[in-house]
Amino acid sequence: MAQKVQLTTQQAKAMDSIKNQLELKNRKDSVFKDISTVINYKYTSELGFTQDRREANTISDVDFILALTVGYEVAKTANEIVEDIIKKSMRYDIQPINHHFDITSYSAGIRRAFKELEKAGIKYTLEA
Repeated sequence: MAQKVQLTTQQAKAMDSIKNQLELKNRKDSVFKDISTVINYKYTSELGFTQDRREANTISDVDFILALTVGYEVAKTANEIVEDIIKKSMRYDIQPINHHFDITSYSAGIRRAFKELEKAGIKYTLEA
């Protein structure tokens, strides 16, 4: 089975709007009747999606179709990933690589390292 597509927050909001229209398919005022009408609209409309659906135009063809059929989730930013790591370290949920380290000291060291990076003004980046 295919995996869910990783989308940005804005792309996910656009897809949410499209999916909401699909759920209204029994209503006469629904823009999209089924998945094929959504795909057809994306590729035949001169303007593409507009307003709150505009970001759907930035999704690649394959990812767009997968998002409609398999599903999607919001990709975390580097800052959100760091926040998750810090939260885990506060709950002592991160196991040290070296089993001789004390988990409490190890977690405190992780928090301290990220705080030092913040003080130095270093932004977090991730490679795709």
